[in-house]
Amino acid sequence: MKFSKIILLGVTISTAACQSSQNSQHKTDSIESIESGPGRIVDSRYLIVPGRSVGEISLGENMEKVGALLGKPDAGDAAMGKAWGIWFSKDSGVEQKDEIAVYSSYRDSTMRVKDVKQIRITSPKYKTQDGFTVGLNESDTKLKFPAMERISTYLNDQKDTVTVYDAKQDGIGFEFLKGKSISLTVHPLNQSVNGTYLTLHPEWKMIE
Repeated sequence: MKFSKIILLGVTISTAACQSSQNSQHKTDSIESIESGPGRIVDSRYLIVPGRSVGEISLGENMEKVGALLGKPDAGDAAMGKAWGIWFSKDSGVEQKDEIAVYSSYRDSTMRVKDVKQIRITSPKYKTQDGFTVGLNESDTKLKFPAMERISTYLNDQKDTVTVYDAKQDGIGFEFLKGKSISLTVHPLNQSVNGTYLTLHPEWKMIE
């Protein structure tokens, strides 16, 4: 009799553990579905959410946390408590390295904490939940973000024309070179992508 009870108890525990594992997996899958969108899986480390975040970096995040995540910037510019920090990809043998740039400034008048105001990326490994990324042409980008408007045009250091567009209400801006996007910039909703005190590329000459 005791032996039968022990067997029954073992079966009950095994069944409960299996159900718990299934529930846990279902919860994980549900979260992944929410973050990645139906029918698509995007690694959260490379997920673009316009107006909110790029990968593991979010707008409004303390720059100390960004520094702990990315390390010391490879390049940048700073003035009046505002700064661009630029990190390059570590791929060896690649002439044009991908980059992630973070614009920051003091969070409030106490001037104690700097937080993230904009995040700019050039790598196609970053994607929105429906697969939108850099490298697309202007018409395809317009289909995705119909509110985008051209806001400025520059000559870069190679004398190529770079056109900047902004979908202000969506919280995302774009740079186009020779008809294709070369970067995406996530910024707060309803704030202009070029509404910063510092210019990311001071060597570029504005022509429009």
